[in-house]
Amino acid sequence: MNALQHLAAPRLRPQKSQPRNRALRLVGPVSSRARKAPFVVVVLVLVGIGLVGLILMSTVLQAQSFEVAKLNQETAALESRHQALNREVHTLQSPSSIASRALRLGMVPNANPVFLRMSDGKVVGKAKPALPRSNFRQVTR
Repeated sequence: MNALQHLAAPRLRPQKSQPRNRALRLVGPVSSRARKAPFVVVVLVLVGIGLVGLILMSTVLQAQSFEVAKLNQETAALESRHQALNREVHTLQSPSSIASRALRLGMVPNANPVFLRMSDGKVVGKAKPALPRSNFRQVTR
């Protein structure tokens, strides 16, 4: 050790009996450890809350899945009903269907129809009264 290191090195002196309020003394390192029990409890509580959350989320998603399946079935049934109604409307709108329903209601077909031309508003054809119903055979379904 050289002279500079000797002067800079701290010197430990033995304690003399001095009043306690003025004396400073060297204290050894603290050897107490943090307790493990609170940390373990906190970790277990967090893991438990996470598991409960996962179970609840899984339950909610499963309930929503059942609801989606039910709504898909209902949609399929409504689409089928819609197609059936469209077929019925197209059948009822056909000229033959309209003609047969008109005859059943007592209407008489005219053999000499008259047409109205939309471009100039001219009536094409000569209007003649229709023959009475007794001269036609009835069409029934």
